[in-house]
Amino acid sequence: MPAPVTPNVGADTIVVNDRKEVCLVRRSDNGLWALPGGAQDLGETPEECARREFEEETGLQVRITRLLGVFSSLRYDAITNVNRGREVTHILFAGEIVGGKQKTSVETLEIGWFGQEHLPALSDGHALRVDFGFRALENPRKDVYFE
Repeated sequence: MPAPVTPNVGADTIVVNDRKEVCLVRRSDNGLWALPGGAQDLGETPEECARREFEEETGLQVRITRLLGVFSSLRYDAITNVNRGREVTHILFAGEIVGGKQKTSVETLEIGWFGQEHLPALSDGHALRVDFGFRALENPRKDVYFE
């Protein structure tokens, strides 16, 4: 298959519980932790992508509450990510759990909740998005980030 001529687009959702812990999934492709998210399908909006990917990877349904930022794979080294060699635009949303039952999938080995000071090893690019997400959720007036 030839390389794409435009960047791939994906959506991640940061959800933080009452204990200020972020929901992360341990990916089955590289064994590292990441925000639930993935590539947008044709025919769906970025918000629909974010909700679908979160539910596919965690079993939990989310309501998207806010756009936090737009990030580019051009700004981080892609060493462990399966998308290395491809440009990816990541849209980061904030969300809240509204239903479902926590369970893993073929894409996720584990689901965990981590405080900002106790994050596990993260897949490429996720440290920046998780850090920004924590800061943005602490400050509802924080501007949307974009690269």
